[in-house]
Amino acid sequence: MSNRVTLQTVADRVGVSRTTVSNAYNRPHELGAALREQILQAAAELGYRGPDAAARMLRSGHMGAIGLLFTEDLRFVFTDPDTTSFMQGVAETSALSGTGLTLLPSPPGVALGDTAVGSAAVDGHIVFSVADGDPALESVLSRNRPVVVVDEPDLGDRTSFVGIDDRAGARLAAQHLIDLGHTHMAVLLGRLTSEVRSGHVGADREQAATMRIARERIAGYRSAMVDAGLDAADLVLWEAGGNDPDSARRAAVHLIEAHPTVTGLLCFSDQIAIGASQAGQLVGRHIPDDLSLVGFDDVPRARTWDPPLTTIRQPLVDKGRAAAELLLEQINGGPPRRTILPIELVVRASTAPPLARDD
Repeated sequence: MSNRVTLQTVADRVGVSRTTVSNAYNRPHELGAALREQILQAAAELGYRGPDAAARMLRSGHMGAIGLLFTEDLRFVFTDPDTTSFMQGVAETSALSGTGLTLLPSPPGVALGDTAVGSAAVDGHIVFSVADGDPALESVLSRNRPVVVVDEPDLGDRTSFVGIDDRAGARLAAQHLIDLGHTHMAVLLGRLTSEVRSGHVGADREQAATMRIARERIAGYRSAMVDAGLDAADLVLWEAGGNDPDSARRAAVHLIEAHPTVTGLLCFSDQIAIGASQAGQLVGRHIPDDLSLVGFDDVPRARTWDPPLTTIRQPLVDKGRAAAELLLEQINGGPPRRTILPIELVVRASTAPPLARDD
C-alpha cells in the first residue's frame, strides 16, 4: 500500500470531495474562509504540498504562472515598504494555488523591447499602479490575457480592478488638518506622470497628470478645503520625483523654504512623510509644533518613526491577496470584477494644532 499523500488523502481527512480540496488551491473564491483553512491545515498536517504544477499545466494548457507588471526598477519591489507588503499578499495567494510569480519591471528610461513584458510566459497579469496609456500596459492588454489593475489606471469593465477610494482617503487626511485649525497646507506627492520630475506643480503640469491616484487625491484634498470654506487654489502642490525618503527629503526642503507659511503637509505615502520629517529637522521646523505631517498607507515604519505618523491606513497585504485571487478567478474562466478595500484615518503624534503665527 502506498504511503503517498494525495488530493484524495486530504479529502478523506476533511470529509469533502477531491474537487473541494482542489478548489481550495485553484479556486479559493469558491470556498468559505473557514472550510478553506480547514483543508489547508489538514494538508499541512499530512505533508501534502499542493497540486503538481507540471501535471496541471499539461492538463489545462496554462503556463502555471502570473506576471506582476510595475513601472519601477527591480530594486523598488524589495525596498519600498508599500510594494513589499502588497507583494506579500500576491505571493501568499499564488503559492497556495501552486502558481508561479514572474516579476516584470518596466522602469523609466528603459525601452519596452529591452524588458520581458511582452514575452513573459504567464497566464495573466497584475498591473501595479501605472500611468494612463503606459506602453507596458498597452503591451500587456494586447496579449488578450486576463488582467487585474491595482490602483491605476481604472479601465472599467476591460479588466478586474483592486484599489481604495483615494479621493475619500485624501479628504480624511485634509479634514483632519482642517479640524486641527490648519489653513495653510501643501501636498508632497511622488509623481504626476511617468516622467521623473521634482518641484512646484503649476496648472499646466497638473492638467498633464497621467497618474489616476494623483488626480483623485488632489481632488479629495481640495474638496475638504472647499467644504471648510477655504480657497482650494491656495493648496500648494509639489512633486518629489519618487516615493522614497531621500527624494522626499530633498523636495520638502525646497517646498518649506519656498512656502514658509505652510503648517500642514499632506504626503502621498508614509515614505514621503518620513522624508518630509527629515527635511523639517534640516530647516529647523519641529514636527508637529511647526509642521504637521499626514502620511498615507500605514506601513510598519510609520508606527515606530519619531514622531509616529498620523496616516491613512490601507490594507496593503489584503490588496495583494485580492489582486491575485481575482486574477486566478479570471484565468479559470471567471469574469472581471472590482474590489474596493477600506481605509481609515490613524491619528498619531505627527499632527497638532498650528502654533500662533504673525503671518
